[in-house]
Parts: sequence; C-alpha cells; structure tokens
Amino acid sequence: MHGTDWYEELSPVIGRRLASWSNVETTRRRQSHNCSVFLALRLSNQEEPMLIQKPKRPYLTEEFIGTGDGCGIFIPANKALYAFVKDNPSHSDRAQVASKALIIGRSLAVSVERRGVESHEYKNSTADFYERLASSICESDVEIEAGLLPVGERLTPYSSGAVVKVHSWLCDSISIVTGGDSSSFASKYLHFHYPTLFPIMDSRARTALSWVADEESLVFAPTVVGTSKDYRLYVSFYLEVRGIFEEELGRELSLRQVDNILLNRYEHGV
Repeated sequence: MHGTDWYEELSPVIGRRLASWSNVETTRRRQSHNCSVFLALRLSNQEEPMLIQKPKRPYLTEEFIGTGDGCGIFIPANKALYAFVKDNPSHSDRAQVASKALIIGRSLAVSVERRGVESHEYKNSTADFYERLASSICESDVEIEAGLLPVGERLTPYSSGAVVKVHSWLCDSISIVTGGDSSSFASKYLHFHYPTLFPIMDSRARTALSWVADEESLVFAPTVVGTSKDYRLYVSFYLEVRGIFEEELGRELSLRQVDNILLNRYEHGV
C-alpha cells in the first residue's frame, strides 16, 4: 500500500470496532444501573429486622421504687430518722452517738446490744451498754475518716473506697464492745448520716441482689456475715445493679430508691 491507501482501507474496520466497543460499554452501564435500581427496590420492600428486647423487670414499678425517704407506711419514720441524725451529726459526742445507735438500731431491727455481748463484762443495763459503745466509736478514727467523704455526692466506684474504709472503722469500734459482726448495723447507721454514699446492707437486700445476678448471668460473691470486708463486695455489685436499673428506667436512682426496690422485691417475692 502506498500513501493513504492503507488508511482508507482500514478506516471502515476501525470504525466498526469502535462502534462495537461503544455499544458493549453502553449495554454494560445500563445493566449495572438496572441491577442497582432492582437491588434498591428489593431492599426498600424488605421489612426492618425485628429487635429482640428483654422483658421489663416487673418489680421496677413506681410503688416499689418509692422516694428518697423510703416507701410505704414508714416514710414519716424515715424522715424523722434523717432529720434526727442531721441535727446530731457528731461521731465524737458520746450522747449523740449513743442516742443515734439506740434509735437507728431498734427502728431497723438491727440492735447491736443483742449481739454477742455475753462474753464482755459490763453492767446489765441499756444505758451502760450504749455508753461503752459510744465511747468506743468516739475514740476511733471514724470521725477523722468520715471527714474525708465526698458528702452529698453520688456514690461511684471511685468514692466507694473511702465509703468502705469508714464502714470498716465503725465495724471495728463496735466489735470491741459486742465481740460480734456489725456490718449490717454499721451500714444502716452510716446511711442515715450520708444517704447518698452508704447503701443499706442486710440479708434481704443480699438475697434480692443474688436474684439479679442469676437473671443477668453475673457473679455475686456471697457476702458471708461475720466480717466488715464483705461490704466492699456488696457495694461493688450494688453499683453494677444500680446501673442496670437506671438503664432500663432511663433515669438516676438514689441509694434509698435502690434499697426500696431490693427490699420490696424480697418481701413480695417478685
């Protein structure tokens, strides 16, 4: 071929090839677009996946939750105890300490004078017992350690160390007089002084907490009666359960309200 003969001869072939490639690409794009539209329509017609929700706890009712002063018929009594302790806050005044120990102990059925006192020599009178008890508490470091508490603040894992320490000091000072365990009494005594920091611990609340542990597949180490160290374990798991309750309710709960829930659940067997 000479000159432009080769171009003129190949030009129709090249044109046909280019047209063919263009048609193939156009077809491919159309197919891709149609597939995308079909997929979008298919997805839009599908039902949204059903979310499986755990059934709400039947014991998280307003009746069981109560208020920061308790629930039910004893709210006025609790208010009176809170007010009495607020007016007599000292841990170093023997008269105040003795009076608070007597009233709180007998009101909440956890009187320390009935616990293990036979092995100690003292005059057989209520006044003598509470005088000795008050002296032991006042001479301990409870007042000093309590001064380090974040009074009025919400109990957290961070502040629980100081809370448990004060509880331990109080238990030790009581045991000097009674010779027995005082973990439950100490928690109740301190709760009325610092209601935002000290959960009330007793056998009923421990049992209710163990039920929650079973429901949630959690580990709640048994808090065996006999040592104040158990309060650390109790507080740790108590805070975990408080978080579970608050997440379901969508609001914060006071310690007293969590106590209300636990005690009401135990009493009603829910």
